Amino acid sequence: MYLAQNLRYLREQKGLSQREFSEIFGLSSSAVTMWEREQRKPDIEMIVRLSEYFDVTLDELVLKELKPPLPLYALNIKYLRKKKEITQEDMAVFLGFSGKSSLCAVETGKIGISIENLEKLADFFGVTLDQMVKHDLSKEGV
Repeated sequence: MYLAQNLRYLREQKGLSQREFSEIFGLSSSAVTMWEREQRKPDIEMIVRLSEYFDVTLDELVLKELKPPLPLYALNIKYLRKKKEITQEDMAVFLGFSGKSSLCAVETGKIGISIENLEKLADFFGVTLDQMVKHDLSKEGV
């Protein structure tokens, strides 16, 4: 079941903290924390309210993983960077990012990356754009 991870994902997509979310529904913030950690589950009435609030079906909220999968390029960037023993700080400088947090956001799929930087990385690591975007390089041993 995906209820806990979907609640967290949907809450974060709305830009809400656990506290803000709990206030909207008249809950304690600890209740939201326990839901997201799978320590407790909301009752069915609350699940219905949550599905309406997030505009998803009950099936989607409970049975389907709503968070999109991590793009292959994000996995590949992290894999290739670590394989070459390059720090996030050094890679961020190479790409012209303001700091390692931007690279971390790319590697975790929170933000995308420009085609220019993707080309830079493909060239730097000696792989094609196709390989960066369409193949799991960790399984190919590149």
